[in-house]
Amino acid sequence: MRHWYIYLTIIAVLCGTLFAWVFLAQAKYRAQAAEARKRNLVQVIRTLEAETQNLENEIAALRRRLDTVEQRQGERENELSGLARDLQQAKLQAGLAEVEGPGVVITLDDNREGALRAQASKPGQYQPEDFIVHDKNLLYLVNELRLAGAEAIAINNQRLIASSDIRCVGTAILVNATRLVPPYEIRAIGNAETLAAAVSSGQEYPFLKGKGFPVSLQKQERITVPAFRGTLVTAHLWSAGELPTEEASGFLQREAEASEE
Repeated sequence: MRHWYIYLTIIAVLCGTLFAWVFLAQAKYRAQAAEARKRNLVQVIRTLEAETQNLENEIAALRRRLDTVEQRQGERENELSGLARDLQQAKLQAGLAEVEGPGVVITLDDNREGALRAQASKPGQYQPEDFIVHDKNLLYLVNELRLAGAEAIAINNQRLIASSDIRCVGTAILVNATRLVPPYEIRAIGNAETLAAAVSSGQEYPFLKGKGFPVSLQKQERITVPAFRGTLVTAHLWSAGELPTEEASGFLQREAEASEE
């Protein structure tokens, strides 16, 4: 029996030693695994930190590029806005844009009543051309408006520009190569008081009224003058705005006399 106790003791010691060795081995393995995981996690964290830093650097670079692009775009937009304003101003000056503003409206028509009275009272001395509106009448009125600072002028919705002409062809009056018939309406944008004073104290308006022509002059707070719709040509300029003030009246008079001939 005593031998069995010894064997059991030895077996128990061996089992305990084995269990202890297994426990220690597992503990060492777990420690090594934990250390490996720790090292791996540290490496992963360092890698992620490096990637994050690279991304932050890239974001900063992209933000700088975006700021540069936005700045350039703003400069281009300002440049485009300036060009658009210059283009609109050029179109206004060239008569290629519709204009609204205060001004005056002059209406005149042939003197039909005077013609009938002349035919009835003095048929032998009756001259039909004395009772109709001629191109020179329109020219003189337009000239006075130009000299008074009119910014835009139209006759029967025909916008007058630097190359426009007003001339008689037979019994018709052509403006921008468009045949106009009476009554004639001249619209001029500018300082209404100045324009009205210039026309009423000028030569042509009182002359037409004295001859019995139905002519009127009205000041209006808002007038619309359409854009020029014809074809731009390089013709000799008749506009008073293109001539020195001293020469404009004489030039227009010579043009009117030449057209009558």
